[in-house]
Amino acid sequence: MPQKEQNSDICSRTKDEFFIRETFTIAKKAKSLTYPNPLVGALLIKNNEIIGEGYHKKYGGPHAEVEAINDCLHKGNSPKDSTLYVSLEPCSHHGKTPPCTDLIIKSGIKKVVFPFMDPNPKVNGLEELKKAGIETTCGILAHQARSFNQAFLKHQTTGMPFVTLKIASSIDFKIWSPEITKITGLESQKFVHELRSKSTSVLTGIGTILKDNPYLTVRLVKGKNPTPVILDSTLKIPLKSNVLKQKNTIICTTIKNSPKKEQLKKLGIKILTFKTLSNLKPILKKLADLGHINILVEGGQKIINSFINQNLTDRILLLISDIELGEYGPATLPKSLPNFEITNTKKLKKDIMLELRQIHHL
Repeated sequence: MPQKEQNSDICSRTKDEFFIRETFTIAKKAKSLTYPNPLVGALLIKNNEIIGEGYHKKYGGPHAEVEAINDCLHKGNSPKDSTLYVSLEPCSHHGKTPPCTDLIIKSGIKKVVFPFMDPNPKVNGLEELKKAGIETTCGILAHQARSFNQAFLKHQTTGMPFVTLKIASSIDFKIWSPEITKITGLESQKFVHELRSKSTSVLTGIGTILKDNPYLTVRLVKGKNPTPVILDSTLKIPLKSNVLKQKNTIICTTIKNSPKKEQLKKLGIKILTFKTLSNLKPILKKLADLGHINILVEGGQKIINSFINQNLTDRILLLISDIELGEYGPATLPKSLPNFEITNTKKLKKDIMLELRQIHHL
């Protein structure tokens, strides 16, 4: 390839990467509001200037491409002959909204750039755009695009939710104490509340409810409250528990019929009944079917061990404080974390966050 053409290709790819990165930033504004749909952002570019932008704001609402085109028209611009940058392959089927490809073609957009193909078998946007004579580029920053839609991708390919296990630990690896209610500092607590705001649901066991009476809400940052999910095999949960103040709370139990079950239902609580709560996979599959595809697990020692031992954890976020609990911390971390590797570390004032991922896992 002549040097001039090679330089031109490099410049084009650099520009594509820049604008695709911008779609990531826009997409993440929605946090968890789009689930079980993906987070998607879109930009319309003409003469190297942004003439329209948008993102998928909530499930059932207009897709990012539609938002960008509408924004373009609202500003008095024309999308004709522009390039559309979008963080996922445009949809080509009727779902909650019409196909985005139809509007893209109708708008006269000349080129569409996106990182990766939608794993949904109903989506065939790339071929539809090609048939219409629109230039397409796929594969720009695909790995980065997948990273913030990991819950959507796992659900589409396996039917299961993406599970994050959050563990707060003292420096001597104790995870609970009757003497100290807050093991980690304020920055770590804000970090956890941000995690909650990006999750469809937060799951814990009845032991945590009885010990701590948590709200499991988002308070230290701005964001939507996740749906609380409580594993409570014999319905020990007190009717005045703080978590029951959220009317969308889900309780998983083995009790088929009881007066307390009816009382909980009258409070607006959803009850899911299983043969056993020891086997977590059917529970997670049911939750995913209900749209809970990005689950944050905040539990005690029993819950932690169950998720790890049953190989149902995609990511562990371990928050380690500088507090030493000693004999005041009876519950400890698992002795080993097989099949996990540290992928990230972060300082949170006096605390340290370790991110561990499943090896050879989506």
